Amino acid sequence: MTAESAAPLRKWPRRAAYAGIAGAAGLAVLLPTGTAGAGWFLAGHVLNVNGPRVYPVRVRACAGNRITLTRTPDTARSIPLSFVWPAGHAILGDVISIDRSIVTREIAEVTRGSLTTGVRGYTSSYVFEGDPSTARGLPFDEVVVPGELGPLPAWLVPPTTEQVDDTWIIAVHGRGAPRGEALRVLPTLAASGRHTLVVSYRNDAEAPPSYDRRFHLGHTEWRDVRSAIDYARSAGARNVILMGWSMGGAAILNLLREWDHDGYLRALVLDCPVVDWTETLRMNARQLNVPPVWTWTALRLIQHRLGVRGADLDYRPLAARLDVPTLVYVDHDDRTVAPAPTIEFAQAAPRHVILVETREAGHCRSWNLDPEAYEKRLADFLRSV
Repeated sequence: MTAESAAPLRKWPRRAAYAGIAGAAGLAVLLPTGTAGAGWFLAGHVLNVNGPRVYPVRVRACAGNRITLTRTPDTARSIPLSFVWPAGHAILGDVISIDRSIVTREIAEVTRGSLTTGVRGYTSSYVFEGDPSTARGLPFDEVVVPGELGPLPAWLVPPTTEQVDDTWIIAVHGRGAPRGEALRVLPTLAASGRHTLVVSYRNDAEAPPSYDRRFHLGHTEWRDVRSAIDYARSAGARNVILMGWSMGGAAILNLLREWDHDGYLRALVLDCPVVDWTETLRMNARQLNVPPVWTWTALRLIQHRLGVRGADLDYRPLAARLDVPTLVYVDHDDRTVAPAPTIEFAQAAPRHVILVETREAGHCRSWNLDPEAYEKRLADFLRSV
């Protein structure tokens, strides 16, 4: 799950829960006031792939290299972000001024389209758009990983150093995110001397759908990560480092449940991973004042649809089995994925886990809060494994 992809869940229309009409996964439904109906709606927002795209931020003014936007917690935060609208993409610079309802920021670069007053869009922590070459100046090959359900497109980025390690890094994006989520750190990964395989998985726009066209919260997506490992092995990788954001981290943790790596796994990097889906859903529901009984119903529906038990949604017990160096980023002010289970996971495996804690960044935004510090810690870790 990512900050952007979680928007449908976090945009739960409280007024609609009582009397209105709302869209869920492309279906117009009259939201019932009953517990079962509300739980069904909430569960759908977690599992449905094609949620409605929301454009909550309006351009109030745009001149030169300055843009004035609707004030939101994101637009008012002076960290690297992008502004995305239906026909374009721009990278935002520093905050210049803040008023009660508006924020003026620098425009670092308009990478696609034309910015004009009145355009509506959303902010994105991914910052960059495009591919490794257009966005980050890195050479790459577009390759195809043979997956369980069909071909999985991936970027293969070679190392940018003369000394090349035969360990590969496999980068796994979060729920509903594009491969571009990895663009922020690709230069650091390439500078480690390893090939990096940035993968897609089932239900991505460019990948095969699952049979039910639903997210499985890592419980089937892990098989596509395993396919990427097999691809790397067939291409000469001696072992692999797995890096995952949000639900990508959950897919990796599911993989560890199912895979006896027999020394082939060298290390893990997890950025705001979903360590406990139950606590994450409860946290989101509390933020939206959803009654606990609705949340309970949604959790039971999720378990039923995925064919899992409640215990299967909690990866903290895996800490006892962890046997490779692991770097974990967590932000205490994450409002999308519950941070406490991640901290508990790290504390349960102190011999193997390095925990990097930040505040006020939000979900998968520790890089955005301080790119230099994030990349230095990541580079140091990769040198050590």
